[in-house]
Amino acid sequence: MLGTGPEREGQMQALVADTPLRRFGLPDEVAALAATLASDEAAYVTGTEINIGGGLLDGSAAAPG
Repeated sequence: MLGTGPEREGQMQALVADTPLRRFGLPDEVAALAATLASDEAAYVTGTEINIGGGLLDGSAAAPG
């Protein structure tokens, strides 16, 4: 998704600008979801897809910036 050359910074800024939460997710946020899904708290969760992308993948329009 992101390049490795000099254009990378611009690509990262554009991606953040298109994300409704206006930031990249943190590893701890992803880990918290994974831990919850692996726990007994999610024992009844089956066959679901969870997008953890700050709204980027759910069709939300980016708020005016």
